[in-house]
Amino acid sequence: MLRRPIGTILIIGQLVLSLSGCLSVQATSTRRAEGPGGGVAVQVFADDGARRAGKPSPAGIMGELDRKEGTNWVPVFRSLNPTWTVAGLPPGAYRVRFPARLDEVGNVVRLGGTVTDVKVKEGWITDVNAVLDHVDTALIVAGVVAAVLIAKYVHDHGLPELPPPPPGLLDAVFYVSIDILTGPGWTGVADRLPPTVTSHFPAADALVAARRPRVIFSFSEPLRPQDVKPDGVTILGEASGLAPGQVSYDAQNWWVVWQPQADLNPGDTYHVTLAKDAVEDLAGNEPESPTTFTFKTAR
Repeated sequence: MLRRPIGTILIIGQLVLSLSGCLSVQATSTRRAEGPGGGVAVQVFADDGARRAGKPSPAGIMGELDRKEGTNWVPVFRSLNPTWTVAGLPPGAYRVRFPARLDEVGNVVRLGGTVTDVKVKEGWITDVNAVLDHVDTALIVAGVVAAVLIAKYVHDHGLPELPPPPPGLLDAVFYVSIDILTGPGWTGVADRLPPTVTSHFPAADALVAARRPRVIFSFSEPLRPQDVKPDGVTILGEASGLAPGQVSYDAQNWWVVWQPQADLNPGDTYHVTLAKDAVEDLAGNEPESPTTFTFKTAR
């Protein structure tokens, strides 16, 4: 009898993500914040069953938190993770939206324009849940069958299984560069905090089937395009060595993107590094440390 690996569950979730085109988003509760300001905590689930079980969906959903400034909406945080919390926010009107997702290669696939308004209050965290819905039952069944077949292939060929998300990733709390001490209301971007990688694609220890996947680092704030170094990202294969690629900056999404110039070696383990001095934010701050992770390519 075939044992269901954790990878099966994640593959099913990814298939559901790929088949769904709509999100249901709602603010569910509030709780006390531990520091000054308010906050927003977001969790994305594949379906209501996953929500009831407290199991977030796979990474790859583009989440965005915007603040209302006059008649305009100003983005203050972005992430590709299914779970994230932003604290230290000035009280005011915010919105949470999920404009797109990434496919298995790292290309952007647009979703419906579901938006939920959130009122951030001093000393309170607002919880927001997003659930993928409106998925045809037959498509889900087909996805489950495909996932089982993939799991059998992984098992029969000795490929590594996908691990669950690390607990630290699910519990991460981000503080954006907004000065809440100089006065009430929106005060703009401060110069004190370094830019932070809020998420990356592929996820750490992921098993990647695509031959030329894009590697994406999502940042907590905008960067200086001219200061993104072309050699700031290195992808080193344990068997194949340094992978050639091009680094670019996606200003719309606050992404640093590495695009491979050739197919990656199948069945290899790749070590990814974004150097500490690879980027600067608009105030000239650099990240406090490099970002590193590994992923594996399927045979």
